[in-house]
Amino acid sequence: MPGNRQPRVRSGNEPHPAPATEPASGGAWAHSRAALDRLEKLLRCSRCTNTLREPVCLGGCEHIFCSNCVSDCIGTECPVCYTPAWIEDVKINRQLDSMIQLCSNLRNLLHENEFSGVRACLQSKECEQEEKYEIPKGPQRSRLNKEQLLPKLFDGCYFFFGGTFKHHPKDNLIKLVTAAGGQILSRKPKPDSDVTQTINTVAYHAKPDSDQRFCTQYIIYEDLSNHLPERVRRGKVWMAPSSWIIDCVMSFELLPLDNK
Repeated sequence: MPGNRQPRVRSGNEPHPAPATEPASGGAWAHSRAALDRLEKLLRCSRCTNTLREPVCLGGCEHIFCSNCVSDCIGTECPVCYTPAWIEDVKINRQLDSMIQLCSNLRNLLHENEFSGVRACLQSKECEQEEKYEIPKGPQRSRLNKEQLLPKLFDGCYFFFGGTFKHHPKDNLIKLVTAAGGQILSRKPKPDSDVTQTINTVAYHAKPDSDQRFCTQYIIYEDLSNHLPERVRRGKVWMAPSSWIIDCVMSFELLPLDNK
């Protein structure tokens, strides 16, 4: 395999730089549309650059493709970075597929709510309150949290990423965590360490009546891996799957880990 070959296309999974300024117009919906645009750019095929359909990775790298786009590459190499591809590693990422469907539904809801609002205004001939047409739960909680100048979602939380991450690329997870106020640990926290367990911080967005409020250090693992690590849930240190991070961000809530 020649060492000087260059990728034929840019990876569609690489995030674009965040805009330096927030949308100048469009009201509350402008922020939601901009965030959705950035997320949809991360969900593009690395080969055709369209929105992923039945997303798969080839096992040896973190590039993600539509299953049809790499049907000719199975057993040979990744068409972007030329890493060897093995047929037994090709599996449809169902969680990523579900996220794509959620993005599509959210896009439709934004479109419908804008027209339900941008029409009420026409009928009343006055500017209606946009909050009446806002998508509830995650987007609404996120907006209110920002307006009230409250801490970000993962404020007070530290994350260590252990093992290999194929279905949810590690770099993307780290970007989500840091954008939400979390901090990254370079070393795996030790549950038995007195230093770790005496850290005097709390997770702001955890439920007040939950023992998760006192957990500030998370060991993140790839939950779709064939090998699941030993469960850790002791004081300040808890184990959590990578899908939990995504679920928390989508709902803007520090979700319980009782069933994880």
